[in-house]
Amino acid sequence: MPAALLVATDLDGSLLDEETYSCEPARPALSALAERKVPLVLASSKTRAEMEEIAHALGLLSPLVVENGGALVIPAGHLARDIPGARADGGAQVVELGAPRARLVGALAAMTREIGAGVRSFADLSPEEVQQLTGLPEAAARRALQREYDEPFLLEDESRAPALGEAAARRGLRITRGGRFFHITGATDKGRALRVLVGLYEAGGRRLSTVALGDSENDLSLLQAAQRPIVIPRPGGRIDGALAAALAEAECAPEPGPAGWNAAVLTVLGTGRLPAVGARVVRGGA
Repeated sequence: MPAALLVATDLDGSLLDEETYSCEPARPALSALAERKVPLVLASSKTRAEMEEIAHALGLLSPLVVENGGALVIPAGHLARDIPGARADGGAQVVELGAPRARLVGALAAMTREIGAGVRSFADLSPEEVQQLTGLPEAAARRALQREYDEPFLLEDESRAPALGEAAARRGLRITRGGRFFHITGATDKGRALRVLVGLYEAGGRRLSTVALGDSENDLSLLQAAQRPIVIPRPGGRIDGALAAALAEAECAPEPGPAGWNAAVLTVLGTGRLPAVGARVVRGGA
């Protein structure tokens, strides 16, 4: 039996426009995936509350990778059998992979004192401040604050990021960079969550061919976990430096955001290939 296709994708800057949060340019590819019954797994730093709202708007009933791999949220009945160690919650099975938010917030405070860095984390922000920083509507900003496994933050002096990363590693935690924010998480990431999900499918006898799309450093693990990684350029056509360095042989979408995402997915479904990241970087796209 040939392997079935599964597509995993980042949201902001990839499927969703980073400023408007619209996916309209990606509608043709979304329709094509739905027609072929290809699972589209959303993988983001966003909370479960945010992602379930987005999945509902897109008409998706696929698993979600929430909060940078902090948990897998799998709709009830999506897999043929119950998942060992998962908890039932709100019509889904939740596989927890990350550290509790309370631990992350406490560790971040201790780390910043330790290295003398100033941060503003989501724990310090009101919904109104989240709105100002992200451009989200009020209801969406409140959903963004319903965090469980990942704490986004702004770093006053970004040159302190390596020292902060080292302090996190000493505690068994991780610091990654997204489009707008740094994130502190437990010892998990989007890639680990995707591998766990693929393992669950395969345990049920389903072979998969995996494609992943992302645009930022915190998508690197997701892209590396897929058989076919596709990098989405950042606004202006620039390739994220971490992705350019690690994934020179990966394919690259022709333009940023949902328009590039749309072109990339349609290319996959049409059995074509996209130019390599390395070729674009050589031409000056980084």
